[in-house]
Amino acid sequence: MANQPTVTADGYCTNRTPVQGTARTANTAGLGSKFSRLHGRSYADCPCGRKAIGLNGTGSLYRHKPPQE
Repeated sequence: MANQPTVTADGYCTNRTPVQGTARTANTAGLGSKFSRLHGRSYADCPCGRKAIGLNGTGSLYRHKPPQE
């Protein structure tokens, strides 16, 4: 468990750097204009085990909690 990021007292992961090579963009073009706000949204994985966390404008992960075991 040495490679797991630390967790704050309120349960949030402290890691902000995504796993290298996991950044991807959701393709919602076929869903129509109602879902246009999703176009271009980027996702990545965290070393804590959480998958598909949103990325902010600087490429850092948004605040998240690690998965429950």
